[in-house]
Amino acid sequence: MNRNSSRQLTAALAAFALACSLAACASATSGAEGSGLCSQIAQVTRLVVKRANLIRRDHEHFTSPPQVTVSDPAKARSVAEAACALPPMPSGAVACPADFGPIYRLTFSADSTELSPVTVEASGCSAVRGLGQARTTARSPGFWRVLRKAEGK
Repeated sequence: MNRNSSRQLTAALAAFALACSLAACASATSGAEGSGLCSQIAQVTRLVVKRANLIRRDHEHFTSPPQVTVSDPAKARSVAEAACALPPMPSGAVACPADFGPIYRLTFSADSTELSPVTVEASGCSAVRGLGQARTTARSPGFWRVLRKAEGK
């Protein structure tokens, strides 16, 4: 490869890297508000929790039904507060265990308006999405206690 071709390739790779990083920034900031949940916690009146199992395993038994409605505003707000208090996902490459656990879809209502859903992985990276920047429950077991209590367990 001659010097001119090498420079062109380097310039093209730099432009590609810049475009990729700008696209990543745009996608990260465009969802920065997420569901708006964290700015509307005081208005939360209801929560619907839906559990979806990615892989059906016959040995897995849950004490709660796959969908629970939390109509007590104080309990729904406590889950919203716990979710918004979660730490952000680590930046960069992260090694996570295999994700075979259920995913919880939390749909909060503020007054009579349904907010965008928040998804919570029960295993793997324990990612929480839908609140803007991805968060994690990996080192925050208190989140699961608050959710169980809100569900009446």
